[in-house]
Amino acid sequence: MTLEILKQLLSSFGWEYKIVYNNQVICSENYNELTKNTIYEDTFQYGNSYYKGKEKKVIIDDIECKVSYLEDVTKYIEFVLALKKDKITGLATREDLEDYISKLRKTSIFVLCDIDDFKKVNDNYGHPVGDQVLNLLGTTIKKNIREKDFAGRYGGEEFLIIFDTDNIESVKLRIDKINRDFNVQTKNLNLSFSAGLSIYDGSKRITEIIKEADVALYYVKKNGKNNSAIYSKEMEENFTK
Repeated sequence: MTLEILKQLLSSFGWEYKIVYNNQVICSENYNELTKNTIYEDTFQYGNSYYKGKEKKVIIDDIECKVSYLEDVTKYIEFVLALKKDKITGLATREDLEDYISKLRKTSIFVLCDIDDFKKVNDNYGHPVGDQVLNLLGTTIKKNIREKDFAGRYGGEEFLIIFDTDNIESVKLRIDKINRDFNVQTKNLNLSFSAGLSIYDGSKRITEIIKEADVALYYVKKNGKNNSAIYSKEMEENFTK
């Protein structure tokens, strides 16, 4: 195979690539190795498309070279992600949340949300309506977070959202907007949720951060519900009394 034929072949598939001989790049086409957001191991994301990093040895003009390229695996990844979603809310499952958390290494805002008086919905209208409410909140959350944020069903009527930012005040505004949207869409049932926020900066274990968000959530529940609060040490002192 000649170099030109290989370049035409790779370009026709729309892949980024580079060709290396003796550790020297002899040809490269928009190849930005390790600069993309990792989804799975050796998998990268551009917008709504996913690519798998591949490497192969090829003979070019009787010389063995290494070709690194990105293969479009969008349909496969979308299929896998669909399997991992909670069937009722459409968000990530608890297992997928825990996997994401285990790999988290950057400053993030954790938000624990709990639908207020959700038991009354199931008791008064039945579980099918309760499932519709869970789905509605899941959909509302998805519409109001970015691709780089992460949200999942934490358990029952609890949701955990992890925002990829260090601006906790802006996250609180976003959560309050989600709550207002949820309230408007469920006005016949007059539903809302309570939320607790805590910031992860690497100085504490993530289990402690989730506990702090839970303390803030408990604080909101005890002070009128239908609101959000940022964790403070004073809340925890009152929580343990």
